[in-house]
Amino acid sequence: MAGLHPVVVVTGATGAIGSATASVLVRRGARVVLLARPSDRLASAVKRLGGEETRVSSVPVDLSSLSSVRSAAREITRTVGHVDALLNIAAVFSREYHKTKEGFELMLATNHLGPFLLTNLLRDRLVGRGRVITVTAPSSTRVDLDQLTNKSTFRALDTFGATKAANLLFTFELARRAKRWEVRVNACHPGLVRSELMHEAWAPIRAVTRIVSRPPARAAEDLADLAISPAHEGTTGWFFKGTKRIEPPKSTVDQLAQSALWKRTAELVELENAGF
Repeated sequence: MAGLHPVVVVTGATGAIGSATASVLVRRGARVVLLARPSDRLASAVKRLGGEETRVSSVPVDLSSLSSVRSAAREITRTVGHVDALLNIAAVFSREYHKTKEGFELMLATNHLGPFLLTNLLRDRLVGRGRVITVTAPSSTRVDLDQLTNKSTFRALDTFGATKAANLLFTFELARRAKRWEVRVNACHPGLVRSELMHEAWAPIRAVTRIVSRPPARAAEDLADLAISPAHEGTTGWFFKGTKRIEPPKSTVDQLAQSALWKRTAELVELENAGF
């Protein structure tokens, strides 16, 4: 990990896992850039973590908006010389179909398209031992981006599951592509963590989740390890539960599916020749 104070960019920084992870990173001496929707919560998070005195700053971003992602990437590029780790933590769940201004379904845009674009736009800051860790789940839901933009076929849990499977497909394809830039790429399943993620879910799901979920502290420690620990300096293309390697669903290790998803996603976000 380069530098005395590794630079870590954290999306979803005002959520349960993101906030807890940022706290652990600051405690371990990292310089942390908090990314979240512009709000009083983001300003409060910077203040709570000590602000500039503890090397904490923020960049507002709405991951469901590709224009907002591009603006955030420009700001990070302008202010940070090197990104030692990018933690893609942000995610949303919605029971209802919502279309973004750019015409995408909300969960697809926030959970997959936004992180895909942000990661690629930060390529030149990640080059040379940078790490990308994407928080996801072991989902085997079929991923069809064209279907996921169609309101008539919208099913909330299926769409959410597909975005989580897309995170894995993206991770494994990126791991191969990023080797030439010496960037390490992994995915992490934090387990069920108490958060606001499923607050729109149906009551039985919320009840069960509350019972079996754990506080975010353990997940935060694990993510910080993956981000800055020397133990994971050479690790790439792995799927973790905590800091233990696990096998991903078979459907997500299909290289043709990974490549196809990458190509279609790049078209949707108009990546063109930028990125990995």
